[in-house]
Amino acid sequence: MNNLIKAEWFRLRHSGSSMLSGNLFIITFMSLAMTLFQFIGSEGLDISAMSFVTHAGMGIAMSVMVPAAMITGTFDSRIANYEIMKGTPPLQTVLSKILLVLILNTVFYFIPSITLVQIFDSGLLTAKMILLMYVCIAKSIVFATSICILFKSGVGTVIFVFAFAFQTMPLVILQYFTGIDMSSAASWFTTTQVMIIGNQLLFDMEDLTLPLDGSYIEIKVILSFMITVAVMISLAHKSMKDKWEIQLTSPA
Repeated sequence: MNNLIKAEWFRLRHSGSSMLSGNLFIITFMSLAMTLFQFIGSEGLDISAMSFVTHAGMGIAMSVMVPAAMITGTFDSRIANYEIMKGTPPLQTVLSKILLVLILNTVFYFIPSITLVQIFDSGLLTAKMILLMYVCIAKSIVFATSICILFKSGVGTVIFVFAFAFQTMPLVILQYFTGIDMSSAASWFTTTQVMIIGNQLLFDMEDLTLPLDGSYIEIKVILSFMITVAVMISLAHKSMKDKWEIQLTSPA
């Protein structure tokens, strides 16, 4: 597995395509920018556990989108074709890209965010909350990277952002028109799981449009992660193995 990550890292650093030029600078700048941007409130910079969890959805989405788009941009630049021609097992290609996005996100976004919270507002984020939030981020990374591999384009991150931002909207609409309590179903989605995790010390979920069921949240986070990993990696692997051609943009 170590060799897979090294190979992907080498491709990221030495790609000559115009789309990926300066990619490490862009990833570093955007991820660090999102680390600070999520702490900006109505009264300026507020580095606290509350502001971190409140804006975690936005921070996660952007910090996942940038490296995922850069790394899967090898499909847009046709560099990935050489991997296929070389006989690289499809599963290795999928896993190496996902793992590198996870590493970059951890180094440039998650660790700086948690470090700032612990320095300026220590004690509110427990070890369990930090771990569960990291699982939520890992789940988002698997989904975003797999979507890009399915469509063979870094542009697939646009689909990820829309799905991430509006994943519970159908449940809200359904609850509004039918009156059926959808809080249990909503608690299986990433954005709402982050809110529930924060609610352990920070949030009053009764103020939310869709009050959430926080029972057994640890099990829900882990199970939803396992389901996402199983489904998305299987689809990404099959798309590589069977050479699916799903175009998001018109051919050049």
